[in-house]
Amino acid sequence: MLKVFPILAILTGHVSSVVVTVPEKIVNVTTGGNATLLCTYTSSGSLGNFFIQWSFYSAKETQLHTIYYYSEGQSYSYGEFKNRITAATGPGNASITISNMQPSDTGSYTCEVFSPQGDAGQSQKSVIVNVLVKPSTPFCKIEGTPEKGHLIYLLCRCEEGLPHPTYRWYKVADNTLKPVTEQLNPNTGILYIGNLTTFETGYYRCIASNILGNSTCELDLTTNYSDGGIVAGALIGAVLAAAIICIIVWVLSKKAKKTKKRSSNEMQEMAQKQSNAEYVQVPNEENIPATTVPPSNATNEYPTVDETAASGTPQNDEKQEAEKEEIA
Repeated sequence: MLKVFPILAILTGHVSSVVVTVPEKIVNVTTGGNATLLCTYTSSGSLGNFFIQWSFYSAKETQLHTIYYYSEGQSYSYGEFKNRITAATGPGNASITISNMQPSDTGSYTCEVFSPQGDAGQSQKSVIVNVLVKPSTPFCKIEGTPEKGHLIYLLCRCEEGLPHPTYRWYKVADNTLKPVTEQLNPNTGILYIGNLTTFETGYYRCIASNILGNSTCELDLTTNYSDGGIVAGALIGAVLAAAIICIIVWVLSKKAKKTKKRSSNEMQEMAQKQSNAEYVQVPNEENIPATTVPPSNATNEYPTVDETAASGTPQNDEKQEAEKEEIA
């Protein structure tokens, strides 16, 4: 709705008689400060019922926002700029002042003056506003293995800072800072160290700076730190090896116990089977049948031992022969 009149003026081919002037193309302001955006206009004829509009194009967004509008003596502010804009009241002056500027307010601001009457037309100019921020505390990090003979690089980066901070690395030695410029990118803060030797070990400091100030962070690349990596690696390896050996011994011991127990059970089963095979049930004396003894007056069917012995001697044989002869 706010853009209808200037667009109609352009489409109808009106020649602009309004001239907008912006004295300052770039305005820098610190966080929390006030930004005054100067804008003046002139016209060769009567503007009649003219309009003033300010628009904002954020540096982080791709959308144009109307933040201020003036018409017929009434002014309006919108969005995040509501109640933060103070407008000039003099004729020919379309300047505004924005209070409590924040980093998100960085971007392009456009001043536009137009009139739907006559041949006044419209005109606009833009101002770039930078909300300056001191570099935040940088984040420092070691990439790679910090041991002798290894390729590593040091990182240094700030989350905030405008203008964009530049980075410098220094080696701290005897309370003095020695600049390290070899293989350093001051825009990214990355310092490459091709081979971490004893000479290059030590404490390193990164300084991020812009026109508002600087912030620092440090990294420890001392010899003890580098050797400690090797010792720690060896210690971890030894602990892991000992743990593996203990597990293997435990598994073998458990397996041996199971085998021994299985063998003992098998031997007991074999002994039980053999014992059962050799065992014969012995009857009780009560179950043995009594032997029948013949009566004493019964005639023996067979001669006794004395009779047999007597009948078998030579004397008895001769006596029997003599008796036979006498009878004859």
